[in-house]
Amino acid sequence: MNGGQDVHMLAGAYALDAIDDELERRRFEAHLDGCGDCAQEVGGLAETAALLGQAMAATPPPQLKSRVMAEIGQVRQLPPVVARQGSHRGFTRGRVGARAAKVVAAAGVAAAVALGALAYQARTELDDLRTANRQVEAVLAAPDARRASLKEGQGVEGTVVLSRSAGRMVFIASGLAPLPDDKTYQLWQLSPGQAHPAGLLRPDDSGYTAPTVAVPVSGATSVGLTVEPAGGSAAPTTTPLLVMDLPAA
Repeated sequence: MNGGQDVHMLAGAYALDAIDDELERRRFEAHLDGCGDCAQEVGGLAETAALLGQAMAATPPPQLKSRVMAEIGQVRQLPPVVARQGSHRGFTRGRVGARAAKVVAAAGVAAAVALGALAYQARTELDDLRTANRQVEAVLAAPDARRASLKEGQGVEGTVVLSRSAGRMVFIASGLAPLPDDKTYQLWQLSPGQAHPAGLLRPDDSGYTAPTVAVPVSGATSVGLTVEPAGGSAAPTTTPLLVMDLPAA
């Protein structure tokens, strides 16, 4: 470390337990005891990391089971094959058995293709989630990570972490009510006279959203959250539920 400025820059890494050098960790902890700004920054980032960790757990998409069951339900079940008695009908039994085997094989291939497609889609979704997780971790661990939170009167709360060096910002919200399928929550980056789309959000049963990662727009000074038609809008169409300033650099 080369001075006070370098010590302050370790707040994000310390909050994520990402300082590997033991001597460096001890020096930062000694600094932390007497620096209110770093203590507040570490506390805020650690709290945000815990919330994001819950939201970022890489579990199979909840729709996967229903999609698999729907596909299986469309695969026709074969009736039992009853063998005919009598040696003089052996040739007929052979033809029936061969035909049944072909049908079974075709049904098995169809089911395998359907399940394989679903597995590929689920794997793709998980890969996308892991990529987002890595981006979130990079933002939280960045030396210039800055955090801001705001809670509105109706219980909607937003938290944003911004890192200019990582070129990303992370937003998470809580206290959001469920929406019908034809509506969605949409995040905006706001600059004077302009609103830039920054992602769509859908809360879980407890009102929390998964982290939204966005590239900071030049000139944006705040973020806002609105309710929009499914698929999002090019510009806000409703009064924002939440508007909060981006953290200062």
